[in-house]
Amino acid sequence: MKFTSAFIILFLPWLILSGKYTPSYIGMGVICAAMVAWWCKELLFPDEDISIGKCIKQLIRFIPYACWLFWQIILSNIHVLKVALSPRMNELISPKMVRFNTDVTEEMSKFVLANSITLTPGTVTVRVEGRRFLVHALTKKAASGLPGESDEMERRIINVFEKDY
Repeated sequence: MKFTSAFIILFLPWLILSGKYTPSYIGMGVICAAMVAWWCKELLFPDEDISIGKCIKQLIRFIPYACWLFWQIILSNIHVLKVALSPRMNELISPKMVRFNTDVTEEMSKFVLANSITLTPGTVTVRVEGRRFLVHALTKKAASGLPGESDEMERRIINVFEKDY
């Protein structure tokens, strides 16, 4: 079940985004998706008792989160670009380490939160210990958007991975 679910999650987007539908190309996609699904099935589905229904619900709830995260990445790119091109760059850059405790409890939620922070320009997750995060932020604005200050990202991740309905 884990392998099949992981294969579908990997192969379908690849098929849609590749745009090539020749037998040899699809065959290579099947082989690659199968190999990655075999290696990563435990990472994608760490819970033995997870049902296919719950996986589908999480996937459906993840799509709006991914769109929201993509928008946040664009906004952060613009912010970092403005800072880098500003004549007052030395004044705007105020690197600091930010520690915060998260409300997320599941390992997958922490994994997604840490990677979402790192994907957002101007911030890098340095360490995760239990529910405590250590993040490097390039500017005060980048630091103010972190979950310890603003829990928008946390709330969205909890909605995707930890909410059952």
